Amino acid sequence: MGARLVVTGAVLVALAGLGTLSGCSDDEAKEPAKVSDTAPSLPKGDEATYLKALRALDANLVADEKTAVDNGYNLCQDSANGMSTSEQVADAENLFQVDAKKGQRIVAIAASNLCKTPASAGS
Repeated sequence: MGARLVVTGAVLVALAGLGTLSGCSDDEAKEPAKVSDTAPSLPKGDEATYLKALRALDANLVADEKTAVDNGYNLCQDSANGMSTSEQVADAENLFQVDAKKGQRIVAIAASNLCKTPASAGS
């Protein structure tokens, strides 16, 4: 019976040590998130005009304005990443839950109001 207590005690000590180690690794896992938060973002566009144009197309598209703006910048990122227009339209259809015709209009609205090229790009 004494040997069983020693083994149980050794297992508990080992488990306690693992808990301490996993606590350290959790702290390390949080560090990269801070780095990704500082990634450069796209320049801000004319969000008010963008929302007004979406509202004119379909008021339901801007029921949640923050989501509509985020989705628009997502389309800008698609363009910056080299996606074709048809891929951008497919993404707009998915993001806004619309048909292809509205998807095309949304891509055009985002491109003309939100997707700004940095000033240094032309030099």
